[in-house]
Amino acid sequence: MLALRLFAPEHPVLKPSLETGYAAVSGSTGLLSGAALGLAIMFSPVVPAVNAQSTEASMFVSVLDESGAPVHGLGPTDFIIEEDGNQREVLQVKPATMPMQIAVLVDTSTAAASTIRDIRNGLVALVDGLLDGNEIALVSFGGTPRILVESTRRPERLRDGIGQVFAFPDSAAYLLDALVETARGFERRAAPRPVIIAITTEGVDYSNRDARQVVAALRDSGAAAHTVVLQTRLSAPVAADTGFGFGNDGRERDLALNQGPRASGGQRIDVLLSPRLSDALTALVSVLRNQSEVVYARPASLIPPEEISVRVRQNDLTVRGTPTKRTED
Repeated sequence: MLALRLFAPEHPVLKPSLETGYAAVSGSTGLLSGAALGLAIMFSPVVPAVNAQSTEASMFVSVLDESGAPVHGLGPTDFIIEEDGNQREVLQVKPATMPMQIAVLVDTSTAAASTIRDIRNGLVALVDGLLDGNEIALVSFGGTPRILVESTRRPERLRDGIGQVFAFPDSAAYLLDALVETARGFERRAAPRPVIIAITTEGVDYSNRDARQVVAALRDSGAAAHTVVLQTRLSAPVAADTGFGFGNDGRERDLALNQGPRASGGQRIDVLLSPRLSDALTALVSVLRNQSEVVYARPASLIPPEEISVRVRQNDLTVRGTPTKRTED
């Protein structure tokens, strides 16, 4: 079994400037076959009691304005959280300081050949922006998914791994397989704040999984999935609200790229020109670095809800939320 391990921080990396501009995003609100990848993450989440009849739960939340920039200064009265349609009392809004466990999935299929230099540059921007205080693993999925760097906080290991990112001739992508097994690895290791960032082109995908399995794995793991799509062919993305089902011409892949982020509190980012990938990933760094943790009260006797939603009272803001893992899960 391959295992992605997390190490104690040794050499933190300074964040670069987060000024950016790039293509639009969509999505709102959890590494290879079951015997392949796992994330070895040790943690002890705590759900403190509010009183004898209720407990605290929380969500990691991103609030963005119309330009996609993070919004600050919101308080408990600005948020509305519902569990299975029942509104809960919001107790506190605070900066999200829990370290992230980040798996970066990289397309190294033949379709990525013309963009591979820009992909490497984008990975450098992503790692430099997110490594400080977090753990990052790097996995390729051109052909059978492969660990390039086990989960680490050491920048030199990640830079060495980025140098190994090449497009393999006559290879297809296995994106959906990589997404499912990454999420299952997070679930097995009970990762407290898992994040998946998948960078892909629009080539052929030979995965054995479908979009439903991707969404189910993400929900079970509690991972927030962010998909970054380099538009390398002339075809419009499948609408985010389209139902699931098998189809031709990458239908399952497109459904997973849309529905995965929507169900997990992440986002889909479409990049029209590969040289703008670094800008897009730098903007994603800003979103992740500026998340809030929204704490709310829920009845202690209830079973875990099927659906948790979050929104704000101000209509011109975009809100995405990922529930934190609970001790009873």
